Amino acid sequence: MIDASSPRTRRHQRTQQAILDAAREIISREGVAALSMRAIAERIDYSPAGLYEYYGGKDEIIAAVCDDAFDQLTQALRSTDPTLPPADYLRECGVNYVRFALENTDAFLLMFTNAPLAAPHPMPVEAMLRQSPAFMVLYDAVQRCVEAGIFTPRPDYDVLAMAVTCWQMVHGMAMLAVTIMRNQPPNLGAYRRSLEVLQAGIAAQ
Repeated sequence: MIDASSPRTRRHQRTQQAILDAAREIISREGVAALSMRAIAERIDYSPAGLYEYYGGKDEIIAAVCDDAFDQLTQALRSTDPTLPPADYLRECGVNYVRFALENTDAFLLMFTNAPLAAPHPMPVEAMLRQSPAFMVLYDAVQRCVEAGIFTPRPDYDVLAMAVTCWQMVHGMAMLAVTIMRNQPPNLGAYRRSLEVLQAGIAAQ
């Protein structure tokens, strides 16, 4: 049994964190194409071969950086005030999604453009979504709207489909905000109004 409090374990954890921090810095400053085991090793004064004690290679490091970023996105969504009325809560979850992208652009782009996406054992879309804590925050917010009588599910448009619609909307806004619209001042008020229109459309179904 590994003692999580032992000096060796703490050193291992510190080195793992240093590797990920170096990877983030390289990606932020030079782009993901510049990331290599050698570049990381030089940044933390470590041997390239020694890094393989912690990660199997560059792709595994990118996956770890992405995992951390997805955790941060989940926390950003969960920071939405839970005392808000259901419709307001769902809308503000969407605003926080876009805000996260604007405040963490490098990580956001990495998560959805360079993350290893091919799972060794493909699973149904619903199962995949339900394994995403960030998506489930949106799902639960939609469920609150259903329970409040704001949204009415149908056999061909259930809670999952509604949540996917909301996710597609906020993700599209976020991706546009950090790419072709990146030189424009962020306007969270405009995103909020767009989400209000989306919610009205779902409610009218």
